[in-house]
Amino acid sequence: MRKLLGCLAVLSALTGVTALAANPYDAVMTVNGEAITEYDITQRERLLGALGATDDVRSLATQQLTEDRIKVQLAARFGLELPEDAIFAGVEEFGQQRGLSIDQVLEILEERDIDRQTMDDFVEAGLVWRELLAARFRSLSEPDEADVDRALQKYRNTPSQVYVLAEIALPYAERGEAETAALARELVRQLNQGADFATAAFQFSRSPTAENGGLIPEMPINQMPPDIRARVEGMKAGQVAAPVPITGGLIILKVVEIRNEYPTLTTEQDVFEVRERLRLQIFSERITAFGDGFMQELVSDADIVRK
Repeated sequence: MRKLLGCLAVLSALTGVTALAANPYDAVMTVNGEAITEYDITQRERLLGALGATDDVRSLATQQLTEDRIKVQLAARFGLELPEDAIFAGVEEFGQQRGLSIDQVLEILEERDIDRQTMDDFVEAGLVWRELLAARFRSLSEPDEADVDRALQKYRNTPSQVYVLAEIALPYAERGEAETAALARELVRQLNQGADFATAAFQFSRSPTAENGGLIPEMPINQMPPDIRARVEGMKAGQVAAPVPITGGLIILKVVEIRNEYPTLTTEQDVFEVRERLRLQIFSERITAFGDGFMQELVSDADIVRK
C-alpha cells in the first residue's frame, strides 16, 4: 500500500510538471529578456497558414517572432513611435495588397482563431522596421539618374514573357480546409485529363472571373506575385498548375497563352512612368538587401535564450 501511494505521488508530481510545461503562456524563449510564448508561436503559425505558408511553419514563425521582437525593441531604443492610427491603416493596406477589405481580413482572423493582437503585432513590426530602414539606409539606397538610365536601357532591350492565365478560386470558408484541398486535387486531376477549365471555373470558382471562364487579365511574369510566378514559370500553354495557397483558400491556375513582348514606350509619359517604377524597384532591392544584412547583425548580437 505504501509503495502504491508512493507511485501515485510520483505520478501526480510528474503530471503537474507536464501540465506546467504545457502552459501555452510560458516562455519558450526570450529575446533580449522579452518572452516569446508557445501561444505566440501557435498564433503566428496560424497567421502564416492563412497567408499560404506550408513548409516548416513553426521554424518560420519562431524566426519571424524573434526578428519582430528585435525590430520593436530597436524602435523603442530610438524613440520611434507610430501614429495612433498607423496599425489600423497597416492592416487595411495588408488586406488591399491581397484584394481584401478590412472586414474580410478580420473575418479570416476569426475563422482561423487568430487574435487581432497577433495581426496588429505582425503589422507593427513591419511598419517600425520600414521606418528604421528608411532612417538608416535611405540615402544609400536611392538610385541616381545614371542608375535609372541603365535600368531603362536594359528594360527596353529585354523581352518580357506575358502570361494569360485562368483561375479557379476555392475559399476555405465554403467547405473547410480539408475538403477544399481534396476538391482542388480532384479538379486538377480532371483538368489535366482534359476536363473543360471554363466549365469548372463557372461551377466551382468564387472569383468574379468565374463568369468569364476564369480568365485573368494578361500579366508580364515579372509583375506577378512571387508565389504565383513560382508555380507557373516554366509551364507551357494548356497546362494546369498544382493548387496555390492564397489568403483564405486555394487557387488553381491554367496557363492559357504565353508570348514574348518587347516593351513599347510611345509617349514621354510612358517613359516617365517606367523610370519611376524602375527607380522604386532599384530602391526597394537595395534597402531590402541592407535590411537583411542589418537584421543578421542584430540577431547575432541579441541575447536569445531558449528554454
